[in-house]
Amino acid sequence: MTATRVLRTASATLQRTFYLGETPADSSTPVTVTVTDATGAVVTTGTATSSGPDTGTYQYTLPGQAQLARLTAAWAATIGGTAVSAEEPVEVVGGFFFTLAEARASDESLADTTRYPTAAMAAARQDTEAECEAICGRAFVPRYRLITLDGSGTSDLLLPDGGDELVAGSMLRGVRTVRSARIAPRVGFAFTPLTTGQLAALAVTRDGMLRRTDGGIWTEGVRNVVLEYEYGSDAPPAEIRRAALQRFRWLLTAPRSGIPDRATSFQAAEGGVYELDTAGASRTGIPDVDAAYLRYARGGQGDGQSGGRSGRPASRPLNFDPQHYSLFHGGVR
Repeated sequence: MTATRVLRTASATLQRTFYLGETPADSSTPVTVTVTDATGAVVTTGTATSSGPDTGTYQYTLPGQAQLARLTAAWAATIGGTAVSAEEPVEVVGGFFFTLAEARASDESLADTTRYPTAAMAAARQDTEAECEAICGRAFVPRYRLITLDGSGTSDLLLPDGGDELVAGSMLRGVRTVRSARIAPRVGFAFTPLTTGQLAALAVTRDGMLRRTDGGIWTEGVRNVVLEYEYGSDAPPAEIRRAALQRFRWLLTAPRSGIPDRATSFQAAEGGVYELDTAGASRTGIPDVDAAYLRYARGGQGDGQSGGRSGRPASRPLNFDPQHYSLFHGGVR
């Protein structure tokens, strides 16, 4: 399930509708909401308010959060005499690609708030951002991650979100800051957190390695390193923002198209046959949008110019230093 994105420090209204079969149904007991963070700690809890009788819809106001976070909102109600629960992910982010006001102003048809209500606009923006970041393999706004990795037995640990890169003339951010790091000797053993000084000595290389510069290592093991960090650029480059707005408008207005979804070409009434671009695993099917996304895609998928290629190599040199579990021991040279 895609997490609902809310802006850091801004309060947000969470909403859920309960059903009995296919019919909205009210709860016979107060509907409670408990919000926890990625570590399981309770952030806030309270009682939701009803939108009205026989609507089955409830709202809960999430207070503004000071830090980027990945939260889970757990709803509890009693529907038709049965206790029911539901969870939804909520992500606290550092920004959006564009505001909803900017989105409405980008096309005069979107000024119709009846046809395009705020909730639909917000959902389309979220889908647009998630798709763009999935295609490009990078975050264009500040985001949060809690991740468990295998210790390497060296001072370097490969991160999925990379380091800073200059792409198509724009400096894009990878890992921004490491908030915490914990290491265990192996699975099942207690984790030891890095100190403030050890965290300050961490450096992220251009090809996405988290390097300990204090002489320490990431103890070799399986799922024995837990990292909590922030990543992503301050804001998307102008080209990505324009392309995302174009994709956003298509997502909202696609139902108005007279071309069948499965069509690969169509013949206009006034004459002429047109071949249509089609979507794929890493393509939206909109040529201008795909061209912009491809220029900023991670992994060397640019347009052939050095400015459109990732700084991450296809592979790293093999490490022949003896490791703890290797046939020949003796430590890293």
